[in-house]
Amino acid sequence: MLRHALRLRAAAPAGRFSRHSGTVASPATDNAPVLGWMGRPETDANRPNEEFIPARTPADVDREHFREAPSVRFWNAWSHDDSKSPAASVADVLAQISAATKSPADAAYWAYHVFRSSWFLGQGAAGMLVSSVAGAGPEAAPTLSRARAGAAAAERLVSEAVQVYAQDLKRVNDGTHRAPYDMDPRHRQFNPAFVADKSLRFASEARSTLRKHAAATKQRLAREGEGSATEVGAEDSEETRVWLSSPLYPDYYLNTFHWQTDGWLSKASAEVYEVSTETLFVGRQDAMQRTALAPLREWFDETQESATGENVKLLEMACGTGRFLTFTRDTYPKMDTVGLDLSPFYLAEARENAEYWERFRAGDLKSGGHAGNARAVASLATGALRRVGSLAKAAGVPLPPLPAAPRAAEETRDVGEKKDLGRCEFVQAAAESMPFPDASFDAVTCVYLFHELPPAVRKEVAREAARVLKPGGVFILADSIQLGDRPRVDAHLGRFGDFNEPYYRSWLREDTVELFGERGAGLEPWTKELCSSTKVLSFRKPL
Repeated sequence: MLRHALRLRAAAPAGRFSRHSGTVASPATDNAPVLGWMGRPETDANRPNEEFIPARTPADVDREHFREAPSVRFWNAWSHDDSKSPAASVADVLAQISAATKSPADAAYWAYHVFRSSWFLGQGAAGMLVSSVAGAGPEAAPTLSRARAGAAAAERLVSEAVQVYAQDLKRVNDGTHRAPYDMDPRHRQFNPAFVADKSLRFASEARSTLRKHAAATKQRLAREGEGSATEVGAEDSEETRVWLSSPLYPDYYLNTFHWQTDGWLSKASAEVYEVSTETLFVGRQDAMQRTALAPLREWFDETQESATGENVKLLEMACGTGRFLTFTRDTYPKMDTVGLDLSPFYLAEARENAEYWERFRAGDLKSGGHAGNARAVASLATGALRRVGSLAKAAGVPLPPLPAAPRAAEETRDVGEKKDLGRCEFVQAAAESMPFPDASFDAVTCVYLFHELPPAVRKEVAREAARVLKPGGVFILADSIQLGDRPRVDAHLGRFGDFNEPYYRSWLREDTVELFGERGAGLEPWTKELCSSTKVLSFRKPL
């Protein structure tokens, strides 16, 4: 499903690192469609509002400066067919899974991720129902129309998740990064006590989040009725303030982003963040973030002799709970890494995640590495896939027989790998003022930070990222898609700003080439990838 070839136009002016231009774009909008799953629109079919669209979108700028991967064209064109019945949609999903399953390892991947999305889907539905019954949501009680809208939006998101997983699995099979280490049944997320704890935390957080969202919406409507319309999440909203006032933090940071409890400033917030965001994205957030490992792999292949990260130092800016950093380290176990964040509570969670991964990784190496785990998971997945096959057959989409043995690459991936791991350190600091010398890191990654920064601060952070990067190094930015990246969803893209994201709408129009390029931070645009709601841009620092 990622077989689309990259269409190239005339190449942009040549730079030190190769780049090309490519796909098409169309207008976007910020209309208010019917809402469904977790505030998501029921349908992609919304009438454009050209007033929200700049004449030249960020996607227009991207294609002139970045070498665009096939994923850019795929997501630029993809949409869920809302006209199909639920049964037909299920049949399509099963057919796509069938086509993407070539081995027991593939079957293991799909079994895990189908279960993953199903779990988060059920958890989100339960959270919305409880919140509505308790009067914490936008309406005091659930209604049939809201239930239908939520089901339709959830159906579309599940279909989208399948595309994300197919893209992620392709990267695994191509050797871009390892299969997710948390697929292993030994992982703590298969522990009922661990799952129950996270689910209870989410139930409480969902009620609080939706209550704040409803209260802020009432405030906004009241202001609009008085003729002073402002964006939800404006600084004068009572629901946006955190419990702490401190000169140690910038003013923009003291905000309850996403309406989450205490913003970034409590242990409770850090412990529920991952499950909350994965529920919002129906389980596909990890896979979207792993797209950032694609340009990192290309940079490694071009510049490094070792594929395990030896003699390479990487910084992750705004590392949050550190989950993405564990996937990075799992692919490059000998690489030295530094996770930087402004929240001490999230850094504590990141340290715990890092220590858990290190213990898990040590056991993985003793038991034969990912190849051994793949065989163990495959045996479990085969039974699960056969049950899925019975559903597929009932829908008229029979699955092909599974191959008899795993791929040879899976058998040999960990052969000869040493048990030592690179160092991992954590630093508390603002991304716009990092305590590192110039040219300290070979690679810098940044995931989901820039849409939460005021425009002026984005410039400061971009300059800091370039400053600490070594010449020839790579900077990788993963963040929300922008206007023109996926024209079919531009119609409602801006509405995420209503979920207390005060700087999100300005991010949708941000020119990242102006921000990071020659006239900004001084980096050279390199590659672009898309994966559902996430775009990944990479830049190189001139030698």
